[in-house]
Amino acid sequence: MTRSRTSSPSAPVLWPVAGAAAGLLSVLLGLAGGLMETALSGPWPAAADPALGPFLVDNRGPLLAQSLFFVLGQAALVCFLGWVRARLLRAEGPPGTVSAVAFGAGLTAVGLNIAGQGVQLVLTMPSAAWTDPPTAGAVTDLCVVLLALANLPLAVSFAAVAVLSLARGAYPRWLGGIAAGAAAAALLSVFSLVPTAGPLSPLGELTTALRLAPVLWYLPAAVVMLRDRP
Repeated sequence: MTRSRTSSPSAPVLWPVAGAAAGLLSVLLGLAGGLMETALSGPWPAAADPALGPFLVDNRGPLLAQSLFFVLGQAALVCFLGWVRARLLRAEGPPGTVSAVAFGAGLTAVGLNIAGQGVQLVLTMPSAAWTDPPTAGAVTDLCVVLLALANLPLAVSFAAVAVLSLARGAYPRWLGGIAAGAAAAALLSVFSLVPTAGPLSPLGELTTALRLAPVLWYLPAAVVMLRDRP
């Protein structure tokens, strides 16, 4: 006589907790990476500034730590997106097209963000000390472009979350509204590549503030996951 296999009673409780923990960890690592800017010796020099090379050498430690914090945060975000997709799919039902768009676009944004940090990691390598200013500037610009372009799939992902929250109740309606706002903020961030100066330039104050918009959704979404666990 064979014994039927049953899942552990704690599994339904632990899975949402793990998903929420992944989301919170992603936020904490991202904030830690952002705070590393305060450890730099000063603001980033312009791409063609001869002071860029010495700046990279002097700030190798903070820049390396910053990129690693961001990369690890993106890894945690991948896990969080898996739980988000499961919740969206339950609300949407098969075939789960919008859920797949939210998940796939989110993964694309993660990939571009990791690629952008990979470029910054190149600037922390010992060879960067002998890189001429135009080359170092071009590499820095590549990092900025990749991070800005990551906002386009991120906007698509948040828009899909907003649709399923407002139309199907995947998340509370107020969270759907925040997701719609985060989608708009991410889309606006893409256009930071157009101005060369001002608040919406790649390193402008508005562009920096817009980077915090996803956190306004990730944090309450993780809390909702914890409250809705079985």
